[in-house]
Amino acid sequence: MQKMPILHEGEVMVHTATKTVGRIVDTIYPPDNKREKFEQVLLLQDGTRRQFRLVELTPASPEAAEQFWEEVKAARKVQAS
Repeated sequence: MQKMPILHEGEVMVHTATKTVGRIVDTIYPPDNKREKFEQVLLLQDGTRRQFRLVELTPASPEAAEQFWEEVKAARKVQAS
């Protein structure tokens, strides 16, 4: 069976209700294929993953995306130490 594409793969998105920022790493498609039930998996800067409904996510502002990547770099340096 062919795997469905990851929508917005690699983009930094924000779940505004919780102020969660992360990079999209997977899309979960519902059996009925209704857009409002699609879920996106975000990889957070600490390496954890969280799922949110696609309709609840918005693209991060350039500033928020830059801050996200800076925090990822800092976390990697700490882990390498």
